[in-house]
Amino acid sequence: MFQNQEAYLWSRVLPIAKLTWNKGKRMRYDTILMDADETILDFSQAERSAFARTLEKYEITCTEEVFALYSDINHGLWKSFERGEISKQEILDRRFRETFQRLGIRGEFPGLEEAYQTALSEGSFIIEGADEVCRRLSEHCRLYVVTNGVAATQHRRMKESGLRVWFRDVFVSEEVGYQKPKREYFDYVFARIPDMVPERTLLVGDSLTSDIAGGKGAGVDTCWMCRSGRIEEGLGKADYIITDLRELYGIVGGAEHE
Repeated sequence: MFQNQEAYLWSRVLPIAKLTWNKGKRMRYDTILMDADETILDFSQAERSAFARTLEKYEITCTEEVFALYSDINHGLWKSFERGEISKQEILDRRFRETFQRLGIRGEFPGLEEAYQTALSEGSFIIEGADEVCRRLSEHCRLYVVTNGVAATQHRRMKESGLRVWFRDVFVSEEVGYQKPKREYFDYVFARIPDMVPERTLLVGDSLTSDIAGGKGAGVDTCWMCRSGRIEEGLGKADYIITDLRELYGIVGGAEHE
């Protein structure tokens, strides 16, 4: 069966299935690289909460329209970062400035970006099922986090979420010196995973441009986390497509439903 179809069919079964590991069966993958935001951590909720709290601190009115504008600008800047067009520092310098310029908000707001980063780091919301899935997979596979972002923020969110205990290491682009999807990022990661076999490694992430393209370029299988349900966007790009983290049981191997 075509892998994308197989993964999609699993999504219709797993929410109501009790899963058990098939003892003695060789796992299809023994190393799993997992993106953080929108894969295991709920960045959307963390971002919205941090944004509202920060603007309130600076007595700036926060509306859905204001947040939508900021989110669009921020997303575009991170895409430029992925393509190597700007630095991470440029993102931090520009995202609020450009938002306020578009809104006609004038004035000086010292420490605003730092206040936002602090609020964001406190956003340890997780994707549904993430703790259970990471715990169970860690019993059979080596788990690593591969993420673009601000190191201090990502490390704190992983720790506060309770998910960090299931991962052997967390690789943040700021500390690596390169970002996904660059091959140099993955070379750095692979060099620090003992006895890694690319053919037995799976990368799971929500971004087709950062995670899936990066994983493909690095020579490992990829699984697109598509929470929107619009799986047609990933057909022909990822080896697997899932809409629920629990679908990983069937993909990684060794699971059966009963």
